[in-house]
Amino acid sequence: MMRRRCLRETAARAALISISILCQASGAGSVLGQVGPSAKDKALVSVNGMSDADYGECVSDLASKKAVFEQPRAVSEAGCQISGAIKLATVATSFGDVVISGKPAMLCSFGRQFSAWVREVAAPLTLAYAGQKLAEIEAGQSFACRARYDKPGSVPSEHAKGDAIDIASFVLANKRRINVKQQASDNPGERDLLHALRMTACGYFTTVLGPGSDPAHESHFHFDTGLHGATPNYRICE
Repeated sequence: MMRRRCLRETAARAALISISILCQASGAGSVLGQVGPSAKDKALVSVNGMSDADYGECVSDLASKKAVFEQPRAVSEAGCQISGAIKLATVATSFGDVVISGKPAMLCSFGRQFSAWVREVAAPLTLAYAGQKLAEIEAGQSFACRARYDKPGSVPSEHAKGDAIDIASFVLANKRRINVKQQASDNPGERDLLHALRMTACGYFTTVLGPGSDPAHESHFHFDTGLHGATPNYRICE
């Protein structure tokens, strides 16, 4: 009887040792039964959108301004989703069409506001300061499921809501590229143009960030229309 009991205890210890070895090999940690990602690794959850009526009005308005865009209506990425989306390809201006590289996805309402800035400000200012028509805006991300400043555990950024865009450079009709990062350029015309574009954007967007505002925006402009204060009149222009 004693021998059988010893054998059972020995077998139980061996089983526990085997489980421990398997857990260490798989990186499961020292707590048995702990599976799946931790809370800090969970995907962001952000849902934003427009009503069907507002979306229809927005699409009609953009079309009347001769913008070129796709209408996916809903787009999603990881834990984020926006409804009432467009993919903006071209903005028509009095100085010619301006291509938006990559056809970024965004809320239609943001696309309408961004198109107005391109049409009313970016195109005429570029011609005035650079002596060349604006041909293309090289955009970075617009809709992207990520946290503010890409900090894990932070709140979703305005990119996750589809109401933000990053701009890396402006391309002129003669193919010359004016990079946002080069605000300290020796070319006074380029430097003044970037400054003018940045300052005027504050009248169209609630947040305007760029080189000098923080390390995360040293190489691009960031525009968004998020509500960051008590009213939409609150602005962050840095």
